[in-house]
Amino acid sequence: MSASSIIRAEGLVKTFGTGDEITHALRGIDIAFDPATITALMGPSGSGKSTLLYNLAGLDTPTAGRSLLQGVDIAALSRPQLAEFRRDHVGFVFQQYNLIPSITVFENVALPARLAKRPVDAEHIRRVIAEVGLQGRENRMPSQLSGGQQQRVAVARVMAARPEIVFADEPTGALDTATGAAVLALLRRSATQYGQCVVMATHDPSVAAQCDRVVFLRDGSLVSQMASPTAESVAEKLVELREGA
Repeated sequence: MSASSIIRAEGLVKTFGTGDEITHALRGIDIAFDPATITALMGPSGSGKSTLLYNLAGLDTPTAGRSLLQGVDIAALSRPQLAEFRRDHVGFVFQQYNLIPSITVFENVALPARLAKRPVDAEHIRRVIAEVGLQGRENRMPSQLSGGQQQRVAVARVMAARPEIVFADEPTGALDTATGAAVLALLRRSATQYGQCVVMATHDPSVAAQCDRVVFLRDGSLVSQMASPTAESVAEKLVELREGA
């Protein structure tokens, strides 16, 4: 693992159930992720990619092993400490957008700063909103936006907060092809322009092809990695995994 890694999983195990009914969702995963990179987690349904994402992010607790973000074992933190750590260092982009419906676009993007009790840089917030193509919609409510626009607000919220780490779970899954490509380009910018480490779970080879690396899982195990992926090479690998090759 690289000394510069900002995320490290060490022997991550996740099981569900007891006795003869135990399901092994993760089977001793060791992996690292570097700053200014974007990585896709892929695999057949039930492979463990979303479970890995949630355990890396501290949204779920592993049965064994540990997830270190910036060298911090997040499972060792208390609930308030974990909430504070994620607020200050981690951003999330999910398929469901997770916007606050009762506040405006501007207020949603400014929310991490307000929660951290930091001064809100209104000029910075407006600049980021413009970068995601929503200039002039700062005062709209989420319900007044399309799904793709809401997802752009979710990405803007992450970009504005400048976290070192971004986790994304199927961020383009509910979007049409063109809108999904635009959202993916924004996540790409988060890595290249802001130096953020972006880790996303996806099922789409064309999305994975825009990443620096693809990590493939099957039955809770890390089985392969691919640098400089193409949509074709990713699709071929997924077929192999589904067929149990």
